[in-house]
Amino acid sequence: MRAMTALIEREFYEHRGAFLYAPIVLLIIMTIAILFAMLSGHGEFDLPPTQLPLGDAVYRVGVAGTFLVWSVYLIVGLFFYYADSFSADRRNNTLLFWKSMPQSDLKILTSKALSGITVFLGLISVFAIVTAVIIYGVLLIASALFPVITAPGPIGALWSLFQTGIVGVFFLALTVLWYAPGLAWVAGLSTLFRRWSIPLAFLIPGTVILLEYLNTIRSSVDGRPVADFLAWRFEGFLDETQAVTILFGQADNAPFALLRAMLTTIDWVQMGIGLAFTAVVVYLASEYRRRRIEA
Repeated sequence: MRAMTALIEREFYEHRGAFLYAPIVLLIIMTIAILFAMLSGHGEFDLPPTQLPLGDAVYRVGVAGTFLVWSVYLIVGLFFYYADSFSADRRNNTLLFWKSMPQSDLKILTSKALSGITVFLGLISVFAIVTAVIIYGVLLIASALFPVITAPGPIGALWSLFQTGIVGVFFLALTVLWYAPGLAWVAGLSTLFRRWSIPLAFLIPGTVILLEYLNTIRSSVDGRPVADFLAWRFEGFLDETQAVTILFGQADNAPFALLRAMLTTIDWVQMGIGLAFTAVVVYLASEYRRRRIEA
């Protein structure tokens, strides 16, 4: 267990630029841009206060939106991480800088697979919460500049952040697990083709989809199972319209109602199949490294 923890720690040290430094820079740029736009702008709101949602509901939606945006960053970051990490240390299985403690290829790749759902997901969750705090500050400034805008009180904002934050972390975890087969796909390709795994991850399924399309034209056969499955899979499990409707509800437990909606919407059979596919890819990649690559 200590070895696995140390291996995951190593992944953090080696890839903290993408999951720590880059998000910090993005947060700084975003905060400066928003504050500059608000403090230098001269826009006015013509809507009467009765047509604007209450501040608590607006803030809940804002917090949920931050987790949605950061989930995109997390998946994109993990895609490029797995496109490189499975072959980055292929000739060196030592644990951190202790050369006398080599680890098995299976343990090495398992630590990389687990890093996405542990340390990297945790970092992005922290940045999402910090972003939500910044959004509350923006709401306070906006309510001071434009009386038609209302901001929740500190206690109400903290409660909304607590509830929606918990649901947001669950959402990030479910998102990583849902897209795990795609991440495993590019990771497995990287074991074989290194950096070429990125174009091949799109080229191979794209070729299959193109052949399906040509077959439907030539034989007048309806249905493209691979294209339809991939389109459905990458559409995700969250209905954004339903989520906004739930969060704009005045019920105090709206975030947890959203969590229940997500848990009932997910196709758990497909989730299990995807995780099984991921585990098989990790095992096969470790066997390839062990048998075909010199230590």
